[in-house]
Amino acid sequence: MISENWKTKKTLKIAILGEGSVGKTTISKKYSEDLSEAGKITMTKGVDIAVKNLIHKSTPIALQIWDFAGQKQFRFMIDIFLRGVKGIVYVYDVNDIETLYLLYEFVEIVRSYFKENNILQVPEVLVGNKIDIGDAEVTIEDIYNFMNTHGIEKHFLVSGMYGDNVYPLFDYLVEKIIVNESGEHISAMKQYSLK
Repeated sequence: MISENWKTKKTLKIAILGEGSVGKTTISKKYSEDLSEAGKITMTKGVDIAVKNLIHKSTPIALQIWDFAGQKQFRFMIDIFLRGVKGIVYVYDVNDIETLYLLYEFVEIVRSYFKENNILQVPEVLVGNKIDIGDAEVTIEDIYNFMNTHGIEKHFLVSGMYGDNVYPLFDYLVEKIIVNESGEHISAMKQYSLK
């Protein structure tokens, strides 16, 4: 039972990016406990926002998870979508290697936005979804190559449908964001560059 004063809660905005149908909505809905019938989830048009209230080290937090549509026709909205973002989740489907390769477009869009707005340190994670389906097409080597190319330090393999590793993903990201906001990251600040 949450007894803290939620009037003073901290709001953190996380953006989830990736191609359509990789399972971004399923992941965010599973984490926010709004996933009643996963089979009925349809492709996001524009932006979908899920909210999860949680306690982190006695601090009440409202985690806003902004799920951005993967279709190109919605990318003109990206500046509004990224405004105030504190963490980024790049999602691909482990059974479709093209969805990993195409993530570079989202990384470039995000890094360009950060650079233009002098934003230095925003935690980013790479997430392979749908580990519950078939044999993975994406290899460990593919994952490491992508992470090394784009300077992404953390990777999670998850099942949005069944919740495997979904909570650790968001727990990690919240912790990284809180550390950043506390100023403990100052010595490790990085300037975003385009690869």
